[in-house]
Amino acid sequence: MSIRQSLIALSLVATALSAVAAGDADKVQSIQLKDGTTVHQYKDGKMAMEGKYGNAVYMQEGVKMETTDGKTITMSGNEVARLFLEKYQANRP
Repeated sequence: MSIRQSLIALSLVATALSAVAAGDADKVQSIQLKDGTTVHQYKDGKMAMEGKYGNAVYMQEGVKMETTDGKTITMSGNEVARLFLEKYQANRP
């Protein structure tokens, strides 16, 4: 393997590890919605939606959602990849 290929591989691994390391430490709160889904809010203000069965779900930014206690929140960001990586790392053998 050449030096160039080694550097490319190392940079890809470092990027993946930093995304995984951020994981749950960045979560501020998880909010249950009336339809059974969960919205996770992160320290940077962005959100990710988790479906009824624990999968990462796409949600457009700006959509209003109703919580189980009747409050309305607005989707900010769409961190599908962040949530998917968290779920993947948690379920890895």
